[in-house]
Amino acid sequence: MSRYPSAGGWILVWNIPARICHWGFSFSLIGSLLFGFYTDPESDGFKVHMLCGVLSCWFLVARILLGFFGGRYLRWSQFFYGIRATLKYLADALRWRKVDFVGLNPGSAAFAAAIYLAVPALVWTGFVLEWAESWHGWIAWGSVVLIGAHLLGLALHALRHRSVTPLAMIHGKVWGADGDGLSHNAWRAGVALAAVSIGLSLVLFWCFDFVSATLRLPFIPEIGFPIMQKG
Repeated sequence: MSRYPSAGGWILVWNIPARICHWGFSFSLIGSLLFGFYTDPESDGFKVHMLCGVLSCWFLVARILLGFFGGRYLRWSQFFYGIRATLKYLADALRWRKVDFVGLNPGSAAFAAAIYLAVPALVWTGFVLEWAESWHGWIAWGSVVLIGAHLLGLALHALRHRSVTPLAMIHGKVWGADGDGLSHNAWRAGVALAAVSIGLSLVLFWCFDFVSATLRLPFIPEIGFPIMQKG
């Protein structure tokens, strides 16, 4: 949770596993929301919505594991801020003060914690009985609001600091002191994570029967998906 230094250079903060996890989670969640909102519950597109939701859970699991075994700025010890620190950061942002952090700032950490809780809630309410259908919709719209607030925060951050820090999840680097950067990109772990994620995606879509809405994996019982449920 190092503060943003006034002098330094571009340092590596988000390694390959971090970026794969970030974009995999983002695209699967956004894809699930879009297919859920804009397709008919009986269509194949709505079933893609459910598969994308399951896939977003995989990337959430991967993110949880990276919190214990990943790079320095992915560790849970670097992730959590107190309520007072978060409110102070938001107050400074509203006053247009240039206060930043090398890793996640308190605002981004609060968003991440909220969206990490929303995804399992979405999946659970999407698979249980009809009484949870309204909750599913409310949580889905809440997730849209969270994503919109996050994107707005990134845009305001870029304007406030006159920097391209929000692009760090593309190239992995931010401006900071030399000693604060990661020493390597964790290519091997990144390749392993990418291979498992691609393999899981292919298995999900290849083993899913779009006619009966069941997932048929080898050696385990069929998993039925709720065809008519929509948030």
